[in-house]
Amino acid sequence: MSLPSLPDIASATFTIYQFFDIGDTIDLDHAQACLRSPAERRAPLRVRQSESIRIAQPPLRVDLGPITLELAGAQYEGLVRAVVYDLGAMALAAELRLPAPLTWDAAAALFAAAQDLPAPVAARIAAAGDELEALIRPAIARPQRSPIVEDYCVLAVERLDPPIKAELLATHPAIQAALLGERRLLGRDAPRLVTPLSYYPDDLALLSWNGALLVEPDAAAAATAADIIAFANVELLLIRSYDAELSARLPEVYHRISQAQGRFALPLVRRYGLLLRDVHRLIAEVTEVTEQVDNALKVTDDVYWNRLYSAVLGVLRVRVWRDGVDHKLALLRETYAMLHDDADAERGAALEWAIVLLIVFEIVMALLGR
Repeated sequence: MSLPSLPDIASATFTIYQFFDIGDTIDLDHAQACLRSPAERRAPLRVRQSESIRIAQPPLRVDLGPITLELAGAQYEGLVRAVVYDLGAMALAAELRLPAPLTWDAAAALFAAAQDLPAPVAARIAAAGDELEALIRPAIARPQRSPIVEDYCVLAVERLDPPIKAELLATHPAIQAALLGERRLLGRDAPRLVTPLSYYPDDLALLSWNGALLVEPDAAAAATAADIIAFANVELLLIRSYDAELSARLPEVYHRISQAQGRFALPLVRRYGLLLRDVHRLIAEVTEVTEQVDNALKVTDDVYWNRLYSAVLGVLRVRVWRDGVDHKLALLRETYAMLHDDADAERGAALEWAIVLLIVFEIVMALLGR
């Protein structure tokens, strides 16, 4: 079976995302008041049953101005936009308008370049983020930037010339290779690395771990899809940040346990009192954050957006990272229970000795009274 010839990309944008964890939570109303640039908070655009999408706190969207970037040997003009989430995360998006016509080889080069951004491009995006973070800092609870940064890219194609059915694009090896940043055709198992979804015959979402291709003539639908993809990346960022924090804190907890066990303590003095409070606080903090992430975005019906969101979470392996966090939380809970039982046993033993001593004291006093 011969493959269909690929149409050129007649109209498209290429968006490079970088996601930063900058604090515990962000008061979005306060952040909006801190900004000099125009900013807005809005729910998803009304398209394709988007009323099924429930966002607890609509994020703050900020235009940061024009940008010129050199990528894959060509220069592109575009805009830098930021999205600030109440969960303590910030997404920066460099949205580049692509020249027409654009070949799929050129698209593959863009995806490849976005996987390892040139230093000047990364520096330009980071500088815009630093400036925005400084402005909204008063609205950030416990501001601290995590060393973990997530990146992603989206090629949003508005029009192909000539038009072609989405199902033919979805299975075309050259398209799948381009999405993965490869110009050579891939092996027969490689298509498993790409997840396709479609709503109408003329639209398509192809998802991979590093980027997405959206063939979407409806601008509102393309914007909603991009928002959902971005939020899934925010979820991955936050889960990875807390996984790293727990990985760093667990050895510290075990070291403190070892120190406490080797230290002499007077009877009825709580050997593990401070450690128990710290472990309980850490469990409560991480549990609260994971619940906030779970409740921040909900798709209430089994509609296209629900399937898109689930597919993005799947290709980003968010469940794997979440399982890692849950495992470390389980270890902490077991450690807390062990320390609590140990402390109760020590108190029980101390009380038993106190009772024995009181009985001995009473016997001695009785004998002396004779």
